[in-house]
Amino acid sequence: MKIACCRLYVCPILISIIATVLLSGCVSGPDDVIVLPPADVYHIKVAEAWIEFESGRYNDAMIVFGEASEIDPLPPDAYLGLGWCYAMTDQMEDSLSSFEIAITKEPEAPDGYAAKAFVHLAQNEHEAAIAAADEAISLGGEEYVFSQIPDVRTRNLRLLIAECHYVMGQYADAQAQIDILKPHNNLDPNSRTYKRDLLLEIESLRSVGPILERLQE
Repeated sequence: MKIACCRLYVCPILISIIATVLLSGCVSGPDDVIVLPPADVYHIKVAEAWIEFESGRYNDAMIVFGEASEIDPLPPDAYLGLGWCYAMTDQMEDSLSSFEIAITKEPEAPDGYAAKAFVHLAQNEHEAAIAAADEAISLGGEEYVFSQIPDVRTRNLRLLIAECHYVMGQYADAQAQIDILKPHNNLDPNSRTYKRDLLLEIESLRSVGPILERLQE
């Protein structure tokens, strides 16, 4: 399954964190010496790890995400990053475990469910992929986009669901997703070529992207 993936928007996050540290809460000390507030080490580590991830250095990113999780084990961000690193290095069980931890930390966020959906698809676990994708869409809505991997979004989750239903022979359910994505399609369930037409419609809505493409190799 090949789905488009944009470049990760990580550097602005790191710049924003640094700017916040420098510009907010600065006070004058004795003799007008500027005293800066302590840096948010956790989020800086997470931002650094995503930069490593974007560069394809998944093992290095994994180390930095791990350091972030040791600094503060409560937020989900580091575990999401770890899950994606494990997925890109074919450690799928560890990937799913990390996403489960992220979900436990923030159960109302769609990111962990969306990530699980793509990992389950990579393992040909179609029912589990559909369940995770449905949950992500339910929580994130139609405009959901994962900020670190913008191609992880509702549109591609619906395509994932359509493909899974198609593979399982559930063609009406597959078309239901296509009808949402492309309401004015010409699919006719009574056509002799319906299954081929449906598959072509799913294919036509896809495009190629490096992260999710590699995950499906």
